[in-house]
Amino acid sequence: MSFQKLIVLLQSKKEFYTRMNKKIGIGVLLILLCTLTASPLVAQNKARNGVSVAETATPELTVVNNTLHIKNATIGSKLEIITIVGNKVLQIEMQTANSTYELNLPKAIYIFKLEGIVRKFVIK
Repeated sequence: MSFQKLIVLLQSKKEFYTRMNKKIGIGVLLILLCTLTASPLVAQNKARNGVSVAETATPELTVVNNTLHIKNATIGSKLEIITIVGNKVLQIEMQTANSTYELNLPKAIYIFKLEGIVRKFVIK
């Protein structure tokens, strides 16, 4: 292979990789742009359609010293507390979005289910 053919080959490879990097860079920017703008638009659209943005927040469950703290629950939804064996111990209907409940459960591992959210807690 002559020296000139080698130079032409290297230049064409360099152009190819430059074009690919630009395409990949543009693709990544488009994905980031779509991701960053989609959430506020969805929230605005839901607010316009009569759905409160606060209702779309994911419920948070925490247990500290046999006390259950719930944030962002949908009013009327049901919390189920199940033993690790599968026995339902307690069912609570949510009266407010943010609540605190004294559980008084014996030491064990429990599964909490609320609005499709499933969490495992250890009561010590």
